[in-house]
Amino acid sequence: MKIVKLVLVLVFLCSATFAFSQNVVLRENFSSSSLSGWKQVSGSWRVIGGKLAQTDRNENMAMITVPVWQSGKMMYEFDLEYAGGGEDDYAGFGIHICTSNPTNVRSWGNGQSLLGWVTWDPKHYGYPGGYVQVYESTGKTSMGLHRGIYPSPDPLRHGDLISIPPSYMKSEYISATVPFKLMIDTATGEGRFYDPLDPDRYYFAFDLGAPLKPGGYLTFRTNSVSVRIDNLKVTRYY
Repeated sequence: MKIVKLVLVLVFLCSATFAFSQNVVLRENFSSSSLSGWKQVSGSWRVIGGKLAQTDRNENMAMITVPVWQSGKMMYEFDLEYAGGGEDDYAGFGIHICTSNPTNVRSWGNGQSLLGWVTWDPKHYGYPGGYVQVYESTGKTSMGLHRGIYPSPDPLRHGDLISIPPSYMKSEYISATVPFKLMIDTATGEGRFYDPLDPDRYYFAFDLGAPLKPGGYLTFRTNSVSVRIDNLKVTRYY
């Protein structure tokens, strides 16, 4: 999945994340091997060692979907483990949120949804680090970089914060786990990707410039990489 530019900026947190009541609407520790409730769309998804794993390193549109209603202030949290695939200096991982009419076939887009995407592509960007982006999907074949309102005209490269030598993707980072944390307020279109190195203090903020339509599904997707996911929690704040 090719990406045009980074759309997030670094912000220092000076107060608590939310001061609202909360309701956990989805919690999954993948203790069952059946993946009950999940729909595999493409790729090779299964439970390995109590974690959701996508094992096909060659699939560039691997997707798996689960129903969960999302509206208002939503927080998405899970642990992401790198299992391989970055040896060719190309890999990507993302999460579609607030999805309506999710695809049931291998496709570029995924219904009406917002995609939070992380890519590793030093050959394209000329820098060995991770890049974070926001995409908007409007159908199976329609998806592109979201043209919302972003806080900075000079986007910050995530790679500037987490510099990763290319050799590390071949061996050193195998089985490395990164805490993933994303917040979105569907009423305002404002969101945050939390810095995995220090999620309690820093986040990358973005503004879609308009409300985000609620949706009833969540989808994980990968591009040319094998990953494992654990401790998934989706929370709604009131």
